[in-house]
Amino acid sequence: MDMKSYIDTRRVGEPDLVLFVTVFALAGIGLAMSYSASAAFAQRAFGDSFFFLKRQFLWCLAGFAALFFFQRLDYRVFTKYTKVMLLVSFVALVLLLVPGIGKNVKGSVRWLSLGPVNIQPAEMVKIAMVVYLAKVFSTEHDGITNHVVQLLIPMLITAVMFMLIMLQPDFGTAIVLLVVSVLVLIVSGFPLAYILSLFVLSIPMFYLIIYQVAYRRARLMAFFDPWRFRYGIGYHIIQSFIAFKKGGFLGTGLGSGTQKLHRLPEPHTDFIFAVIAEESGLLGTVFIVLIFCVLLWRGMRVALGAPDEFGRLLAIGLTLLLVVQAFINIAVVTGRLPTTGVPLPFISYGGSSLMTTMIAAGVLLNISRYREAVVPEVKLAEEQWS
Repeated sequence: MDMKSYIDTRRVGEPDLVLFVTVFALAGIGLAMSYSASAAFAQRAFGDSFFFLKRQFLWCLAGFAALFFFQRLDYRVFTKYTKVMLLVSFVALVLLLVPGIGKNVKGSVRWLSLGPVNIQPAEMVKIAMVVYLAKVFSTEHDGITNHVVQLLIPMLITAVMFMLIMLQPDFGTAIVLLVVSVLVLIVSGFPLAYILSLFVLSIPMFYLIIYQVAYRRARLMAFFDPWRFRYGIGYHIIQSFIAFKKGGFLGTGLGSGTQKLHRLPEPHTDFIFAVIAEESGLLGTVFIVLIFCVLLWRGMRVALGAPDEFGRLLAIGLTLLLVVQAFINIAVVTGRLPTTGVPLPFISYGGSSLMTTMIAAGVLLNISRYREAVVPEVKLAEEQWS
C-alpha cells in the first residue's frame, strides 16, 4: 500500500520575495495615486483633502495584516471550508437583494453596511469561487459521465453567483468572475469539446443580458463610436482619451492633472489609470503594465512549483483573478472594451477590493513556500515481510 497520499511530503521554504515586492510596490502606488486623484474632490465634499487617503491607508494596513496572516496559513486548509465559504458568499449576495439591507449607491446595491464599514460581498465571492473551482477540478474523475457531472455542477454554481452579482447590478465583477472561472476550467485539462459546447450554449444568455438591456446596449454603441455620444454615454471615455493625450510621454507631474477635476468619472476608483496616464505619461502607464506582467510571471511560477494539483489550480486562479481584472480595467480606460465598473487591483480606492487582492496575494505567497520533497516509498509493515 502506497502511503504517500497520507503523508505531507512538502518541504517549506521562504515565500516568493519578488512577488511580495511587486504587491508592495502596487499598494504604494495605489496610496499615492488615490490621494492625487481624490484630494480636490475630498476637499470640496468633506473639507479634508486627506479624507480618502486616510481611509485607504487604514485599509492598506488591514490588507497587509491579512496578507501576512494568509501567507502563514497552509493553503490546504481551504479544502475543508469550501462549502462554508460558498454558503456565506451566497447568503451575503442574497442579503443585498433584501430591501433595506443593502446600501444603494447610484442605482446599484453592492454594499452591506456594518457600522462605519461598507463591505462589498461580490469581491469576497471571487476568492471563494476560485478556491471551490480549484478543489473541484483538482479531483480526478474517470469516464464521460463523471466528466459531465464535474463540469455541470461547478458551472451551475458559477452561473448562480454570476446572476446574483448581475442583479445588483455589477456587470464588471460578474464578467471577471466568469472569465476567471472559464480559464481555470481550461487549465484544469477539461476536453475542449465540453468547453466549446458551454460557450455556444451561453451565447443567447449574453445576448439577453447585454443587448436587451438599454444602458448596456448604449455602452456598447458608445464603445464603437464614442464621439457620436460625446455629450452622453460616450463622454466619460472621451475624457479618458484626453487625459492620455495631455499626459504625453512624461506626464504633467504628480498632482498636476486636470482631467480629475469635474471631467473624469470616478477618478480615484474605476478611472484611476487615466489619472496615472495624465500625471505620469506613457512612461508611467507602461511601468504599471509591466508590474502587472511581473505579477503574472511570478504567479504562474508559483503555480508551476506547487506541490499538488489543488495548489497549482489555486495559484493559477488567484493570479488570473488579479491580472485579468487589471487588464480589463486598463482595456476599459483605454477604450479597448466597453465601459464597465472594474477597479484596478491594489491601486483603485476601495476597501473591499484592496482587502480581496491582499488576501489573494497572501494565499499566493503561502503556496510559493511549498515544494514537493523527494521521499522514499513508504510501505506497510506487512507488505515488507510478505
